[in-house]
Amino acid sequence: MMSERRGRPFLAGLLLAAALAAGGAGSASAARREIPARGDAAETAILEAADGDTLLLGAGVHRGPLILSRRLLLRGAPGAVLDGGGAGTVLTVAAAGAAVESLTIRGSGNGALTLDAGVHVVSARGVRLRGLRVVDVLYGIAGERADSLVIEGCDLTGRVHPSVDVTPEMNEAAGNGVHLWYCRDVAVRRVAERRFMDGVYLSFVDRIVVEDGRFSRNGRYGLHTMYCQDNRLARNRFQFNLAGCAIMFSNHLELSRNDFVHNRGPRTYGVLLRDCSDGHFLENRMVDNTVAVFMDNSNRNVIRRNLVQDNGWGVILFSSCAGNEFAENDFVNDDYPVALDMRYSDNRFDDGRRGNYWSGNAPYDLDGDGASDVPYSPVSAFAFLSKRYPDLAILAQSPAANALTMAERTIPALRPSQIVDRFPLVAPAPVGAGAGGSRGTRAAGDEAPGARRGSFPTAAAFLLLAAAGLRGVASRGGPR
Repeated sequence: MMSERRGRPFLAGLLLAAALAAGGAGSASAARREIPARGDAAETAILEAADGDTLLLGAGVHRGPLILSRRLLLRGAPGAVLDGGGAGTVLTVAAAGAAVESLTIRGSGNGALTLDAGVHVVSARGVRLRGLRVVDVLYGIAGERADSLVIEGCDLTGRVHPSVDVTPEMNEAAGNGVHLWYCRDVAVRRVAERRFMDGVYLSFVDRIVVEDGRFSRNGRYGLHTMYCQDNRLARNRFQFNLAGCAIMFSNHLELSRNDFVHNRGPRTYGVLLRDCSDGHFLENRMVDNTVAVFMDNSNRNVIRRNLVQDNGWGVILFSSCAGNEFAENDFVNDDYPVALDMRYSDNRFDDGRRGNYWSGNAPYDLDGDGASDVPYSPVSAFAFLSKRYPDLAILAQSPAANALTMAERTIPALRPSQIVDRFPLVAPAPVGAGAGGSRGTRAAGDEAPGARRGSFPTAAAFLLLAAAGLRGVASRGGPR
């Protein structure tokens, strides 16, 4: 028995040493091969490679399509191009842990049903795509059942005609820049794309992070989600799309410090929310869009510290929405700051202490707390009517519309909605830093800049006017 006990540690040590030796041999066997740009050299090298190998594609044009079925690092030397020849997907990645870096990929097929793409990741976990330039493709990068996918520093160009005169039907064969289906824990960082149907399309994708991207001149949306949960979009720029960002049937979203600018067209939105609840929309810049924010059947969202400026409509809010809170936003020079189709609603335009800044308001703040002493109704009668009858928008700056606005300010009973901002800010806050970080942010509760400095002059002027009035009354009542 004693010899058997002494032998067990010795046997365990032998097994451990053998395992370490095997691991060392495996790492030592990883090879690095340079592949010349001729014939089928790239395809042959992939078939002959072992897991962990690095394949460096030399300068020149390499023939595709290729299938990466082993855990390899495929890297392009300066000037290396992988060309699909217009047939199918250029590069299919079907191995967990594989990586593709620093490579130009071009020339996919045009089959929408077969999802012809520059790169297609299929049922492979932990794939990394970095520094890719993808051009002349139907889909840029597609992924299905590709958990923990990382896409970084890629530049994608599609085949869509981005003109507002081109309808989606004319681009019906077009694909998306980043197209993901049924994925979890994905990171998309520093991606620039243009000329796809949707810049990013996410379907049943949870816990994705999209950061520091540039999405422009797409045939439909800069980013489009369907049935996604717990996602975060931060510091991206969406511009010159038919619509900036469309969030549909997706909950618990964080949308922070993004730019939605110059998204113009007959049915164009900066942010479209349909059936989206419990989200946070913080410090975004929404400038020069037809509609900055459109909300339908979306509830309990927090919209805070955003800049909403120079849009046709600031917010269009349907009666199907409830429990949304707008606070500390700047509404500046929008044709219609708020339009809705309801008279009574529990959507709130203040948080119980601070409201929003409205450039169309004429507030006064005698107590110097940064909030006006009089509530403000952001929904004008004309905005209410034009929401129901859009053709009336052509009369927006007409004398009749201005007369109606003056009348409802004088007679509160004419107001079409009971929604009011009870604590409108007297000065715009430095909110909405956006993707470029061009504007500062402030914590909730900080007073508006200059609010207290301006309160004493306001009160003094008011007292002087009152004194002058009393003096006039007294002088009229005295002896003549």
